[in-house]
This record gives sequence, structure tokens and C-alpha cells, in this order.
Amino acid sequence: MLCYIPETMRNDSLKGLLKWPLVIAAVAVVLRVVVEQLQAPTAVANMISVVMLHLVICPVYFAFRIGRSGVERPYRQLLKSVTLYAVLARALIIPTYWLAYIYQWQVPRFLVTGGGVVGPDVSPFRAYVGVPVVLSIVWIVGSVIFGGILGSIVLAITRRMTRTSAATRPGEPNPA
Repeated sequence: MLCYIPETMRNDSLKGLLKWPLVIAAVAVVLRVVVEQLQAPTAVANMISVVMLHLVICPVYFAFRIGRSGVERPYRQLLKSVTLYAVLARALIIPTYWLAYIYQWQVPRFLVTGGGVVGPDVSPFRAYVGVPVVLSIVWIVGSVIFGGILGSIVLAITRRMTRTSAATRPGEPNPA
């Protein structure tokens, strides 16, 4: 096999766990930039949020999938999945900051007053490295902590429900 698959990902039910969430994140990044460039209200643009994907939605999705998979060390798998997804999703966002600096997009999230890279006296280092990297690190750490906690709660509930339903299959006596 040409591609290394970690032992924790060899479970068939987990193959492709990150594929569709990353596709959705990429579509959200492009869609948000288009909506912002069409000068839609900020509230509309904010509804298209990759942050909500890597902070809340995908950790819950990963927890459901991992909880039903029967994988060994599910909490470790959840932490790896949330971390990798947050890193890759944030990597998709970084080029939007570069483009905002190059084209001087006057969108609130890119303006210096909003913590962005568009405004007077913004150096290329700050625009290409400083702001995008710092924001990415903050959101990745936040996603791993918050998404990890939320996902762990959902994983615990999912595993309990999966064990309960497996223990009470029709035609089998209830072990309790």
C-alpha cells in the first residue's frame, strides 16, 4: 500500500472521516469570500462560518462516527480527528487573508480594526504571516479544547447508547 494509514484509522467505518467535512469547509471559505465581495450584510456572511465547523459541528460529527465505529481508544481518535481537522480547515482560510491584503478588501473581518490585515501601515510580514498564523493558532487551540470537550461528551453518550442497544437486541435476553 502506498499510503500509510495509522492503526487507529484502519477501521472501515472511519475511512474518509475528514474528507467531506474538509470539502464542506473549502466550499464555505469560497462561498463566504464571494458573499463578502458581493457586499452582503455582515450577518449573512457570518452565517457561513468555518469556525463553527471546526469548533462545534465537526467535533460532534466525529464523535458520532467514532462512537458507532467500535474503534479502540475512541477519545484519542476524537482528539486526533478534531486537531487535524482544525489545522486543515484553518489552512484553507489563510489564503483569504493574503488575498485581502493584496486586493485591500474592505470587509470588516479583514480590516485592522477587526484584527485583520487591511489598513494603513500593515507590513507584508504581518499580512502574510503574523495575523494569519496567530489567528490560526488561537482558533486551533480553542477548537481542540472546546471541540474536544464537546465531542467527548457526545462520544460518551453515543458509546453508552451503542452498548445499550447492542445489549438489548431483539430475540436476546437482557443481561441486566
